[in-house]
Amino acid sequence: MCSQLLKKVPMFQNREETFINDVLLKLHYEVFQEGDVIVRQNVPGDRMFFIDHGEALMETESYERELCDGDFFGETCVLTKGKHLATVKALTDCQCFSLSWDDFQEALQGFPDIKKDLEKIILVSSDSEVV
Repeated sequence: MCSQLLKKVPMFQNREETFINDVLLKLHYEVFQEGDVIVRQNVPGDRMFFIDHGEALMETESYERELCDGDFFGETCVLTKGKHLATVKALTDCQCFSLSWDDFQEALQGFPDIKKDLEKIILVSSDSEVV
């Protein structure tokens, strides 16, 4: 089930199964109650989230999108330890898995080619906005 959540994220698509399995072992289960703010825009973050079950609202000053089972957010933070680009609030009780920057870096240690590829993505994306 968790591997399907990971494979929806572009940076995890078409990656070695051993890498995916290493990342899966690093996921942490978290529960947020209806009304909880999961992340706040412009606040530094150090992890990304995968919604296993529940609904959340992602919003900025000019954008709003409902998230549900299978959606993800915060990938910028797991790549760069940067600021969250949106606020995400739980609309219902949300069961999520999170991946911290530290755990992700640890998983990448055994896969230098993937790390190099992701570093290229970060450089290309620095001109535009990473979601």
